[in-house]
Amino acid sequence: MKFATLASASLGALCASSVVAAIDPLTIKGSKWFNSKTGEQFYFKGIAYQPRTGLSGNPDPLADMVGCKRDVAVFKDLGINSIRVYDVDYTKSHDECMKLLEDAGIYLLLDMPSPQYSINRAEPHWDHDTMSHWQAKVDAFAKYPNLVAWIAGNEVANDVETTPSAAFVKAAIRDMKAYLKTKKLTTPVGYADNDDPKIRMNLINFFNCGDEGSRADFYGINTYRWCGDETDFKTSGYEDITKNMTSYTIPSLLTEYGCNLVRPRTFSEVKSLYGTDMGNIFSGGILYEYTEEDNEYGVVKVSFGDSKVEKNSDYDNFKKVLAAVKPQGVKMDSYKASGKDSVCPAASNVWHVKSDVLPPTPSQARCQCMIDSLGCTFKSDKLSTAEGKLVGEVVGNICGATSCDEISVDTAKGMYGDFSACSSLQRSAWAVNKNYENQNGAVCEAGDVETKTVSSPKQDDIKECLNKKDDNGTAGKPSGSGSSSSQDDDKNSSSGSNSKDEDSSDENDSDENDSDDSGSDEDIDEDSDTSSGASAVTAQLSAAVAAALLLAF
Repeated sequence: MKFATLASASLGALCASSVVAAIDPLTIKGSKWFNSKTGEQFYFKGIAYQPRTGLSGNPDPLADMVGCKRDVAVFKDLGINSIRVYDVDYTKSHDECMKLLEDAGIYLLLDMPSPQYSINRAEPHWDHDTMSHWQAKVDAFAKYPNLVAWIAGNEVANDVETTPSAAFVKAAIRDMKAYLKTKKLTTPVGYADNDDPKIRMNLINFFNCGDEGSRADFYGINTYRWCGDETDFKTSGYEDITKNMTSYTIPSLLTEYGCNLVRPRTFSEVKSLYGTDMGNIFSGGILYEYTEEDNEYGVVKVSFGDSKVEKNSDYDNFKKVLAAVKPQGVKMDSYKASGKDSVCPAASNVWHVKSDVLPPTPSQARCQCMIDSLGCTFKSDKLSTAEGKLVGEVVGNICGATSCDEISVDTAKGMYGDFSACSSLQRSAWAVNKNYENQNGAVCEAGDVETKTVSSPKQDDIKECLNKKDDNGTAGKPSGSGSSSSQDDDKNSSSGSNSKDEDSSDENDSDENDSDDSGSDEDIDEDSDTSSGASAVTAQLSAAVAAALLLAF
């Protein structure tokens, strides 16, 4: 049974601080959220918050005080108690805005990824650069008592072909939960799916199976099925969504909802979400979205730097229905968690993941040790986009002629090479050196990209690199784990950034994403596609390795 208080600051920080939080901490017990002070069940009455009009570059609404002051007043009038933010710049100060939100009784659900540091659904990868930026975001927001949850992935696996990416998201959840633990933080980490019927149940089961350290702490569903008053609980499919979560052992909520095919929206689904239809299963939801953008989902119009707010009919309708719902819930003391953890889905033609093995935890030390062992490597530790494409082709040819298992991945077989979590440049250097060794040191080359030989590598034995600590401080051979039981068949496989702006290729390709993080030790120039640092999705052969590295550069 889960029962964890969700604190956004370490115990030491809490003890050292004389400031009393203006907002009550929340607690997860079983499949429900509770106010830890009052014992009342908590329901999210939230809205997605990512204003973009009038902005250039990556937006950060929590660092824009003109917008924050303007919008917090509107939030209070609207009657919400939470917001979901996709995109922030962790290097900026958020103290003032977060305090305004706290004083207004508004909790924050924040996405961990950013556009440049996310898991690409087409060629997924989880490495030191991505993890370190997520860690920096955690460090920046840990002090805020109204940070209530992290979201580690948004619609990453969105069809059968992209199911391998789910393994990398779950590895990220495992590693970020472990990082939070080292900081004495208990803020939950969850996932938000896209409600795809072919992979829905596999995703639902996958993120709630295996050991607790790798499972999601809560599960979000982005759904846009309920469209207009002609739709109801049954015909919309909301009844089916609710049935799918009936025995779930962790909290579930709608992390996005609000179909806009019929406008103005009347939000008739709100009554079901907070009433007897769904209120006993779901912990509320997050309406998509606050501001009217090109995708036409907003309830207000605003512009960067302007304090003016223009409300539309959707605003009035949402405010009215939200005020009318008063979910009763249960008392924490009288609630007894039930159900059992999900059974991991077996690899199949609609689920390309061996669920009981996950990608390894990234290790900067292990990867640098590997580089220090090479007798042939690149002259520069940074390559241009053009050079990266050339290297991708070279590596594809090398791995077509020899085994590249050490840098490759096959999620369906649960195979993750010892150095598969290294950066694209590091994996490429390994392959170039493998070719050099196969020729007995006769030729050190990578097409037209400059290379060099190292007569006396710093590291004598590459095998010793496997004992280096990972980025969470654990020593030992890289291994992925976190799921312990698998199905023998595919009975549940017919099931399942915001993606409302476009069909993005990764979790954060749309406008609603986390910010471009600065201070990276990324090994590729800024004009390259750094959001796609990817590994091969097959253990064996050149085409996948080359495609992955081409995307990475």
